[in-house]
Amino acid sequence: MRDDEKLVSIAEFEGSFDAELAKLALDNAGIESTVFGEDLVTMLPHINAIRVELRVFERDAKKAKQVLAERADEGDD
Repeated sequence: MRDDEKLVSIAEFEGSFDAELAKLALDNAGIESTVFGEDLVTMLPHINAIRVELRVFERDAKKAKQVLAERADEGDD
């Protein structure tokens, strides 16, 4: 595996809904991503320390963070 094929976490969410919305934004920007940990949140909802992570290939991390930052800025309007 090449270094740029490693998955890295670029964002954490308290629940899967927000993570899935962020994933959709990345999908629309042409960036492959995966949501990690939503099954743990579903199975263990009483443990507040569990976070849902959004992961992308390392090579896409910078662009993905920009997409999410732009999305957050649009939400502030």
